[in-house]
Amino acid sequence: MIFLSNLLSSLIPWLLAMMLVCSLFIVLMRFFAEPFAPGIEFGSLVRRLVNRRALEPLGPVEEVSFTASRQLRRRLKRNQWALHTQLRLLVWIACVMLVSRLLILASAMVGSVLTGSLDKLFTAAISHWVRWDASDYIDLARLGYIAEKPELLIFLPLYPLIVRVVATLCLGHYVFAGFLVSNLCLMGSGWALYHIVNAQYGERTARRAVLLLMFAPLSLVFSVPYAESMFLMFTLLAVLFAHNRRFAWAGVFGMLSAATRLIGVLVFVPVFMESLKYLHTLDLRRRNPGRFFSKLGLYALTSLLIFLGTGVYLIVNRVVAGHPLAFVETLSTEWSQTFGSIWNTQSYSIQSAFNYGDIAWQLGTWIPQSLYIFAIALVILTMSTTIPPADGLYAWLYLVITMSPSWMLSGPRTLTSMYPLYIMLALVSRKKWYYVALMVISVMMMCFFGYMYALTGSVV
Repeated sequence: MIFLSNLLSSLIPWLLAMMLVCSLFIVLMRFFAEPFAPGIEFGSLVRRLVNRRALEPLGPVEEVSFTASRQLRRRLKRNQWALHTQLRLLVWIACVMLVSRLLILASAMVGSVLTGSLDKLFTAAISHWVRWDASDYIDLARLGYIAEKPELLIFLPLYPLIVRVVATLCLGHYVFAGFLVSNLCLMGSGWALYHIVNAQYGERTARRAVLLLMFAPLSLVFSVPYAESMFLMFTLLAVLFAHNRRFAWAGVFGMLSAATRLIGVLVFVPVFMESLKYLHTLDLRRRNPGRFFSKLGLYALTSLLIFLGTGVYLIVNRVVAGHPLAFVETLSTEWSQTFGSIWNTQSYSIQSAFNYGDIAWQLGTWIPQSLYIFAIALVILTMSTTIPPADGLYAWLYLVITMSPSWMLSGPRTLTSMYPLYIMLALVSRKKWYYVALMVISVMMMCFFGYMYALTGSVV
């Protein structure tokens, strides 16, 4: 067993590195070509590179697409965004979400019956669902950043602030407010994800993406008092408004995403890319260079709004601890965390999956983390020629950055909040057999993790 763990922990990180290098090469090629040739297929891009015409624009979208069919497109858009249509969509999302949440609760109850620990589940029942970072978020919402709890400084302020406001309206019930905020944000995430995918790939693919989100293996983290669902919602809203060419609103929601989690600044990539694609369709660079550069500057400024969310957090660090980067020291002293690399994380995750010594932690943390990192890297490589390049680059950066702490325990939870994952999985599962298999596996894992989180606490 030791030999096998050593072999896999040496071999798999190399395979991971090769997959990441290949996917980055493809994604970057498509990303830098996108402003000049929006929507170009990878095969066509390679042929243009071979013929040394890669950076020649394909030309603006024909003006007829903006004039002759404008009335029809407006009518279709009004129908799509009609109130009754949105209400039906929200009801469907709420029903799917309710079924998935009930399955998680049922799995915890059935598992506790089978293991003879039903009394444990009902003794201090709330504490079984408010674990790890969830309890820290509740403390932060209740107490704020205080000297007695320096470890709370690593958590960004927006989620606990909103929980605090909602708790005030709920007569001081902070835990209830945390559950309420998280589940409402999950509904908002489903709504935004549906509209993003529907506009690009159609309704059937959009509904698949929402189902894959709601029944994701670690989707329980979207309903307990974690910041994941709020982060995902604001990120998706930023991308949605960018797709709809509402770049100021995209910047605002991107800023809120960055104020929820540090990795939220990555939404700058798809937001700014959408503005560049829109500028290309206007063909201003050739017809009116002055207006082109003024619009480019304006869109750059609205995209840079995103970084204000992180700026607020740095100000909080300065006020609370005397230094804008105090959270880095807090991570090291209070959480024993430094910045490492994704290959190192993959290596020690595999080692711990075999040798950790506690079967609950092996099943709940180390084995899932080992599989998640490798599987998502494989999905990114597989879809790198298909998914929009901005989404592909976002997914690549998100995976590499978030999986690089020196002692990662919450890899599956963190990766569950990566929005392109559900778009890629919805595209992969276009064939019915693939979709059924993926959903069955996902639901089984969701039920398993629901039990492990509630009864053993080995899902971080």
